[in-house]
Amino acid sequence: MSDIREASFSVTGRVTRDEYIEAAKAAGLFRRGRAVAVLGTVFLAAASVSLSPDSLTVRPVSLGIAVVYGLVVLLVLPRWAVARGFRTGRAAEEKRAVVDQEGITAFRGEESMRLAWDDVRWYHETPRLHVLVSRWRRRTCLLVLPRRLFTTPGESDLFGALAHSRAGDGA
Repeated sequence: MSDIREASFSVTGRVTRDEYIEAAKAAGLFRRGRAVAVLGTVFLAAASVSLSPDSLTVRPVSLGIAVVYGLVVLLVLPRWAVARGFRTGRAAEEKRAVVDQEGITAFRGEESMRLAWDDVRWYHETPRLHVLVSRWRRRTCLLVLPRRLFTTPGESDLFGALAHSRAGDGA
């Protein structure tokens, strides 16, 4: 299986919560959200301060709301979204993924989901994971394949090369 054009893989296993969190970070799912949160916090804080010719007036309630907004949007919501994604995607359940030249099929019990390589928008690689980001049925789909699930030596690296060559560039 040294020729990437003939490569196909099948992996079976579970994704841990730590792996899922690492995948969400690697995929950068919250980068734009952080920028919006910071800008929103700055604008709310700026609105709570007014400058007059004589003095600077600070409205503590408005400033407090800005701080609470910033903390919730920057710290609480991303953790909640990852936890919700882990639960609703049932990431901890046993799954099987079959990868071939046309795409990836993920099986969970009786359910299956097929992603063509053209639908895979981004591919990210970490020391522990292969992470593919796609759109499926108008939702962002995060497909996490831990390297530990690849049993044949060199299979994980071959999959990485296939994913790099096939996955879209995010356009």
